[in-house]
Amino acid sequence: SSGINAEWPLRPGGHIFQKYQIVPFGSTSYILDGENKLPLYTNGGLRLFWDAKYDQGMVAFLDCLKQFLDFLEKKGSFRYPYKIDKSKIGDQKGFYSIKLHFNSEEQWTKSLKYTLTNLKWALTFVVQYKLAKTSD
Repeated sequence: SSGINAEWPLRPGGHIFQKYQIVPFGSTSYILDGENKLPLYTNGGLRLFWDAKYDQGMVAFLDCLKQFLDFLEKKGSFRYPYKIDKSKIGDQKGFYSIKLHFNSEEQWTKSLKYTLTNLKWALTFVVQYKLAKTSD
């Protein structure tokens, strides 16, 4: 079988990324970095502003997203709108950190918006790619 699923390596926990494994678990999803569990959630409150593991989890998620987007770009007709550089995402107007620590709410919100926009573009591409393959 050809297509994105056949070309993107899978295993029981999901996609294989360099260094990380995403573990979908509802509102308490996390990323494994070796033995380290990096949460993609926080309990809020004051602890939110001092939760380094949450920041590490968001940076790891951004890295996984970049790997996936780069994979899609190799398909030839996909370009994502916002570039990812380590813990930052943006365009020619500026890059914004995905980390909550030492970041303004406005810039952090922009980085999340750009991340979601890249995800939306990837989803649209994958759906169109699959529809084109099934109509052949």
